[in-house]
Amino acid sequence: MADPSAAGDARGATRRERIAVVASGVGGLSVLYATQPILDALARDLDASAAAAAWTIAASTLGVALSAPIAGAVSDRLGRRSVIVWALAGVLATTLLCALAPSLWMLVAVRVVQGMLVPFVFSTSIAMIPEAWPGPLAVRLGALQVAGTALGGFLGRFVSGIAAPLGWQWSFVAVALVVAAALAAVAAWLPSDRGFAASASVGAGVRGFGRHLRDGRILATCLVGAALLALQVGSFTYGALALVAPPHDLAEWQVSLVFVVFLLAIVVTPRVGAVIARIGLVPTFVIAAGVGVAGLALAGLGDAGATWAIVAGLALTCVAVFAGQSCATGFVARHVTVARSSAVGLYLTAYYLGGAVAAVALGPVFAAFGWLGCVVALAVVLVAAVPVAAVAWRAPNAGAASRRVDAGP
Repeated sequence: MADPSAAGDARGATRRERIAVVASGVGGLSVLYATQPILDALARDLDASAAAAAWTIAASTLGVALSAPIAGAVSDRLGRRSVIVWALAGVLATTLLCALAPSLWMLVAVRVVQGMLVPFVFSTSIAMIPEAWPGPLAVRLGALQVAGTALGGFLGRFVSGIAAPLGWQWSFVAVALVVAAALAAVAAWLPSDRGFAASASVGAGVRGFGRHLRDGRILATCLVGAALLALQVGSFTYGALALVAPPHDLAEWQVSLVFVVFLLAIVVTPRVGAVIARIGLVPTFVIAAGVGVAGLALAGLGDAGATWAIVAGLALTCVAVFAGQSCATGFVARHVTVARSSAVGLYLTAYYLGGAVAAVALGPVFAAFGWLGCVVALAVVLVAAVPVAAVAWRAPNAGAASRRVDAGP
């Protein structure tokens, strides 16, 4: 009798293949923000300031932005599955090296390399999905992959914080176990390349990157992505700072539990693909943006002392970010037919730069106007992204892509 876990369903993907798609998101994203719960421990044990310890977060994000375009060109030449597997192996190795770092700046250097490996997993996975599972199923699996990134973002922070009492080194060991499990699932169950046509050379992929820079719809989608990560980084970074300050005065371990709200995104995001298939990319993004604005408005009540409002508001913004991300990456994957992973790499560069800009630019806003000022600024950014997405995704080619998505299984 056939193993039911390996049997394909009516939509054309086996259960194990779906697990592998989710695992690719988990393995790649679990490391990026894993040091958030242990910044104080790093500063104390490595004789550094908290601001210096925060470079362990900036370093991994910078690494992503640096390598995202190159990652696309490499996988366009070498193939999808092999690049994903080897990149995850590299993420695992660098995570273990982090646990052995003798100084803060050595740790920062390893984190840059670690961040540079992540796009080889994430952008290649996004490019592989419409090739291996063409048609409407691509959007559904794309949403699953984004859900995997949500799960990875949660698990990395959560297990790091749980292991912190044993020492920050054990936090990295705990994260390495998550990456190892993801690598095992991907290596065992991600299918061989299907529908993939290798580029003539890595240089051809780079030239494809230049082509995408001349595509207004891709550039507009990059702006949307930048706004989405600005929302996530800005809301969680400065929301956490608000929670440890009066009138909330939460302990840091209590604030770390706020990351549990990422689990809500894991539940909601896989259903976004079905919503896109039913009503289209733009209406889905408008709904996501509305949820995000509602979350920010709710979180703004925390400025008057309502701790629950900040937590609930952050949960809604988290859902909005991952739903919006499903729309944006779904558009890129279906709109681009040449050097697809290079286009995803360009998107990721803008996405992570948006988060970096928010982390820096909101600092003076928080100092001058507090948490409420950050809420207003983030709401303006999110609302501004809606007409950008509407114009870009309703252009002629985008309309054709949307009609293909709307066809349903």
